[in-house]
Amino acid sequence: MPNKPIAVTMGEPSGIASEIILKTWLSRKKNKIHPFFLIDDLKKLEKINKTFQLNVKIHPIKKPSQTLKLFKYSLPVLDMKANLDFKLGNPNKKNCKFVIQSIIESLDLVIKKEACAILTLPVCKTTLKKSGFKFNGQTEYISHLCKKYFKKKNNEIMILSTNKPIDMGKNLIVGLITTHEPIKDFLKKINKRELIKKIYAFNFSLQKIWGFKIPKIGICSINPHAGEDGLVGNEENKIIIPVIKKLRKENIKLYGPLSSDSCFFKDKRKKYDGILCFYHDQGLAPIKILDFYNSINITGGIPILRVSPDHGPAFDIASSNIAKIDSLVSSIKFIERFSK
Repeated sequence: MPNKPIAVTMGEPSGIASEIILKTWLSRKKNKIHPFFLIDDLKKLEKINKTFQLNVKIHPIKKPSQTLKLFKYSLPVLDMKANLDFKLGNPNKKNCKFVIQSIIESLDLVIKKEACAILTLPVCKTTLKKSGFKFNGQTEYISHLCKKYFKKKNNEIMILSTNKPIDMGKNLIVGLITTHEPIKDFLKKINKRELIKKIYAFNFSLQKIWGFKIPKIGICSINPHAGEDGLVGNEENKIIIPVIKKLRKENIKLYGPLSSDSCFFKDKRKKYDGILCFYHDQGLAPIKILDFYNSINITGGIPILRVSPDHGPAFDIASSNIAKIDSLVSSIKFIERFSK
């Protein structure tokens, strides 16, 4: 168990971020929640607290070290004093600068070892883009910040994991080679060099975070039935198989190409510590089917631990007071288990 608190970002103010983090604090005894603090706007939190009648005791702090003593009795907050103008369900791009600043400050505290990990609450990529944000998501942005801090290029990879798969099989851990790319465009980004980079990043993450000494990695195919030896596409023969042969010589345990219509079945996936997927829905669909409420998002290939609930800001229910905390609780449990 880490001896430092978790730094939690603001997330999208008009979504369910504040609701789920307040409710997670309320569940701290029942779920044995590791202490965390927020980098957030105190007035916004108090408004949500009052609107949903949650009766959370919120306590402003000056430094993260105060968290461990306070957490049993109140929710510690490093107040950004942003005085946000927000309406649940209707994002305002003027608030994006504070969303971004919360990420920066949270990461800074992790790097300074005042927090054990960064837990990012859901943001709205569309709103961020409208404000001038130049990254596809928090994964890419945090990797960019780590590169600036550590003066070292990162090979980040988005990783998703189940926690309580409904088929009672082995937890599914998937890495994504491409993330939020249109289907018609993702193949343009697939080549031997990119595949090798992502295999290295996934292999490193399975070792560093999960502790697998020599991870067994399944590589999905791109085409149906793994291309059927070129009958249903040539990417397997031209890209995937040559890379697998090359990296096996470096003692990286790779298996595939695997047909993605069957490799996630519990009797199949038990053979692998992780499965590398080529595009968003190839990896996310089985994750969501197996563990819709408890799956989480982990950023691999960077020097710090970053975890996030595997869902968005949920504007459609943001004012309804019905958001579930399962994925957020799973994220905290993951950090408690794997933070060094």
